[in-house]
Amino acid sequence: MLVAGATGRIGGAVARCVLARGGRVAAAVRKPWQVDKLRVVLANDRALVGLVPAGDAEAAAGFVKGAKDALGPLGAVVGAAGCWQERAPGKEPGGDLAELLAANLQANALLARAALPFFRRQKRGALAFVGATDAALRDGSAAFAASMAGLHEFVRALQRDLVDTGVAAHLLPLDATLAADAAAVADRLVDMALGRAASWGGLLPPAGKG
Repeated sequence: MLVAGATGRIGGAVARCVLARGGRVAAAVRKPWQVDKLRVVLANDRALVGLVPAGDAEAAAGFVKGAKDALGPLGAVVGAAGCWQERAPGKEPGGDLAELLAANLQANALLARAALPFFRRQKRGALAFVGATDAALRDGSAAFAASMAGLHEFVRALQRDLVDTGVAAHLLPLDATLAADAAAVADRLVDMALGRAASWGGLLPPAGKG
């Protein structure tokens, strides 16, 4: 399973969940210093860690190919990369929106995009993402909300584009209550990636249904 955001609380829980279930994890990180740190944290020969800077489509494609060569056939991508910033509207630094779009949208979307050709060829696979809902937003979250809206619409577009391909795309809407339990979120994301999402509610409705 490919995981974006494994240095974070939820992404890390996803990686540990997959390993605990006996699976293999290819974890993409955005910063060079995170590579060795995550290798130590995961400490498992079924885990591969690689650098995929935000916005670097070539690095994403290379990582996905390397993961396939090292770990075998690809089955799923879990996009759990992201960060939160709370700023007063109009007073945030000029780079805030770009940083949040890179962390919350690009880091997840590029890894999914790189994996899609493999999934399409084998006519199976799953793309599972996690994103905040309106209920999780607070004052000063305009830039964060914009990045989340981008992620939600990216998943809806994938759902439209992947009809009848054998590849599924889902997003788990995250509110404050669910976000408090990273292990529970990880279990749901892994189940979603393994095709067990129908056993519980809360999924982002498919395009045209909400």
